[in-house]
Parts: sequence; C-alpha cells; structure tokens
Amino acid sequence: MCWDIVMEGVSRRNEFSQDIKSIQQLMSQNNWQPLVRELDNAIVWENKTLIVTDASLNIKLATKNLYDMNGYKPVEVIGKHPKFFQGEATCLESRKIISMAVQQQIPFTCDIVNYRKDGRIYTCHIDGYPIFDKKGALVNFVAIENAA
Repeated sequence: MCWDIVMEGVSRRNEFSQDIKSIQQLMSQNNWQPLVRELDNAIVWENKTLIVTDASLNIKLATKNLYDMNGYKPVEVIGKHPKFFQGEATCLESRKIISMAVQQQIPFTCDIVNYRKDGRIYTCHIDGYPIFDKKGALVNFVAIENAA
C-alpha cells in the first residue's frame, strides 16, 4: 500500500515536472521568498491549477491542468489579464473582493463565475496570494484555482 502511494507521487511529479520547473525558474528569476513545497503540493497532490501573474496582473505562467478546468491551453492565456476568464455572469461582489485584495497586496479566497473556452460558465475557487521578493517588493501574484 505504501509503495503504491510513493509510485503515484513519482508518476504525478513526472506528469507535472515541466510546470514545477517553470515555477521554480520564475521563483529564481524574481527572487521569491521560498514557497516551493506549497505550490508543488497544490499541483501534484491536489490537482489544482496555478496561475502566476506579474505585479501588473499579466499572466506569466499557467499550469497544464488549466486545460482540464476551462479548455484553455496555458500558452493561450500568457500575457492576458485574468479578467479574460470573466463575463456577464461574473458577480460584481466577487470582482470587488479580488480587486481590493490585489490593491492592498493581501491574500484572498473567493469563488467567482468564470467562462470556459467554449462559453460555458463554471465556478472557480481561487486562493490568491501576493508574492514578494526577498527585499519585500511585490513581484507576482499567485492564484491556486480549481473548479468548485
């Protein structure tokens, strides 16, 4: 039984190895304070989607499981603003919660109605975090997401 769990972990780490390498590279480039284990676990064990933006909220990285959540390949969203996923059915209150947290550079948790590539709506649970470098400057935002 224990060996099965180890092998599942190895398999899932291999499946998401490119995403993990990309995150580690971004962390190194932007001199992040350490977060690697928490992000690895969210991707590998919890099967959550990770989206990283720059301080101006332009998407810099999205993990491959974004496709399973909403039909977009990561390459299709790079450079776009996360509002790209929103639409008419997106709640104004949810938008305000996210906007205020981003402005105040504080973590947030929120459910928001987003749109899949094919136009269908889904509820996206987001745990968002500002990322600061070792000098305390805001460099990125990370959203750990899953379809609720």
